[in-house]
Amino acid sequence: MNINVRMIVNIIGIVCVIVGGTMLIGLVCALIFSEPLMARVFAALMVLLVALGFLAYRLSRKPMARQTLKIREGILAVALCWIFACVLGGLPYLLSGMHHTIIDAFFESTSCLTTTGSTIFENLAEVPKSLLFWRQFTNWIGGLGIIIFAISIIPMLGFGAANLAGAETTGQSIEKIRARMSDTAKSIMLFFFVLTAVCILLLKVGGVGMYDSFIIAFGCLGNGGFANYSAGGILGSNLFIDIVIVVFCVAASLSFVSYQLLLKRRVREFFREFEIRAFLIMLLIIVAIIFVILMVAGIYDSPAEALRYGVFQVVGFVTTSGYAGADFAAWPQAAHWLLMIAMIVGGCSGSTSGGIKVVRAAVALSLVRRNIYKRLHPNAVVAVKLGGNVVPADRVSSIATFVILYVVIVFGSCFVLAFENLDAETTLGTVIAMLSNTGLVMGPGTVGSFAGFSQFSLIYMAFLMIAGRLEIFTIVLLFSPAFWRPYR
Repeated sequence: MNINVRMIVNIIGIVCVIVGGTMLIGLVCALIFSEPLMARVFAALMVLLVALGFLAYRLSRKPMARQTLKIREGILAVALCWIFACVLGGLPYLLSGMHHTIIDAFFESTSCLTTTGSTIFENLAEVPKSLLFWRQFTNWIGGLGIIIFAISIIPMLGFGAANLAGAETTGQSIEKIRARMSDTAKSIMLFFFVLTAVCILLLKVGGVGMYDSFIIAFGCLGNGGFANYSAGGILGSNLFIDIVIVVFCVAASLSFVSYQLLLKRRVREFFREFEIRAFLIMLLIIVAIIFVILMVAGIYDSPAEALRYGVFQVVGFVTTSGYAGADFAAWPQAAHWLLMIAMIVGGCSGSTSGGIKVVRAAVALSLVRRNIYKRLHPNAVVAVKLGGNVVPADRVSSIATFVILYVVIVFGSCFVLAFENLDAETTLGTVIAMLSNTGLVMGPGTVGSFAGFSQFSLIYMAFLMIAGRLEIFTIVLLFSPAFWRPYR
């Protein structure tokens, strides 16, 4: 098959070390909160995973000097890294006794690392604080991408880190990443850390405790939306906190590659980026429509209340953070379907949000507009444009294929989950929530926990989350016979 197994094992070893290293956070928290069982679990896993990862790295490193990671190997490495990370990340849930099957633990871990925000926990008050903190921390790591973390280490191995990023990020921004991969990854991580620190500081100023500040900040920047209270706790109880959550969820939904323009004080260029402008305009339009719907339906007593909860919930769906600050189940059906559309589109490419991404939606609409025009003017030569720039034909084809695949997977998955005997809206909402990495499910069958789903449905939804996080192509290609043919 001409696949360099040593190279892939080497990369998986690095990921194993990274996952094992995160256990240190859980261990520290377990010691702080006097949770001896969790301390033993995190300590044992940390030593075991770091040792195994380092061993795999060392054994597979020596014969690899100056080799290049081919595209097919990059795709396979990314897919395996995420699956391995999700399996390993599920071990604390399993060994702590909070989840009774490996599938439950795998689902929980996958939801964290893919920043989906769905959970099997039915009563978060029973979950150890260290495990909740570690769950949020892995959500935060997943927001930036395990592979992006590895990119700053991989260049010293001497093979193509760009192929790894290309497999993980198929949006518009990957062309900007390729030139100086390691420096770009480090800049992105630094900016991500700074945003997280500022978010924690503002939450503290708003009167939130240190533990809760970290929990909420990780959820905002990772756009995972996990809470540490079953009823949402402090979410929706304080206007200042709501504003902080909204601002940082939106910030995490913008392209982190484009943020380098801000670091260089090129503010005007930042806001001239087509995808950023399109995302912000889309957000404002949806907020305005939802506000009108809520006012007409008389859901809230005052315009200020309708605006506050409308903005918070729209941001929860559009950014795919999945925060639920309002009883949106009681909102009119028109609001439900608009929010579901927003969830499908999602945020910008190169961000921590999910969905098909604004740039793809814009190209798809431009393609539709061009084809309608050509129906009226068959001989016209009309290019697909984005922000006045012509989109290459191969990229248009790739995006059109992505959208078609998304639709096919959604309807195919609806059939699979139909055996759960949920209503049609909830089934559709569940599939879109998993594939768009949102976590919020729209429909009358919506529940706060996914514990009621069968084991088969849970593992299927976990792979939907991974497919959505890797933007579909990476997983779909693994099922293509051409992918496994030699000399590719």
